[in-house]
Amino acid sequence: MTVLQSFRTALRIVTQTPVLVGFALAFGLIGALNNASGLASAAGSILLLFGSPALIGAFYTAIDGARPGSDTDLRASTAAQRYYVSLLGASLLAGLVMVVMAMVVLGGLIGSFGFDRVTAVLNGSASLTLVELAAAGAVLAVFTAIVYVFTFFDTAVVFDGKTAGGSLSRSVDFVFGNLRGVVGYAVVATVATSAIDLPVLWFVILDGATTVAGAVTAFQAPMSAVDIAVVAVGSTVTTLVGRTYKVCFYRACADAAPGADPARTDGEWTA
Repeated sequence: MTVLQSFRTALRIVTQTPVLVGFALAFGLIGALNNASGLASAAGSILLLFGSPALIGAFYTAIDGARPGSDTDLRASTAAQRYYVSLLGASLLAGLVMVVMAMVVLGGLIGSFGFDRVTAVLNGSASLTLVELAAAGAVLAVFTAIVYVFTFFDTAVVFDGKTAGGSLSRSVDFVFGNLRGVVGYAVVATVATSAIDLPVLWFVILDGATTVAGAVTAFQAPMSAVDIAVVAVGSTVTTLVGRTYKVCFYRACADAAPGADPARTDGEWTA
């Protein structure tokens, strides 16, 4: 099965290609700066916006070159330049789509609960009922599904040469053309990254909060240098595994598509 075989391929690549750690660490450091306060946070936001496209182009090309049977000969530095404009535009466009979708989904949730009710929950004077928790969970599931529909825009730029607008369209086509596989990929990727992300989120970023009001307060509070370092390490690990898996899965599906060149497959590592 492509989903699990791609994950095994990703783990093999991660353990045998130390240079990938450097790319993941760069993402982790940018994320750490973004979680800091003051000028550090501003610098992190700028690097996240304008530095990530170059990193993605180089990182994905390095991952692709490390796949078993890959014939990729493009240098990471060349890829960083070649795909920069398209990745920057695609990132901005995807971000805009996510913001609009979040406003629609969250707006519908707030409208169904009532603004006063939501305010009471956030300030700690009220608690969510089981029905409200179920509704919030359903909304989160819907938003997560929307995110995954557009999540392959960056691989579409790097591996299919798509422009900013074309990359989102290609992501939608890829998801619905490989729907069962993408669902499996989403489950495996979520479980693998959540094993690190959730403990870091709860114990470090939210300071072990057990209420919505406590979580909001902890999230707004400045983070210590130690906490920022922990977030950076966690982000490095999840980026390394998550993005390597993403590339391996995308390429495996493309190689398995009708008309694909058999010589480009991953051999024993793909279905």
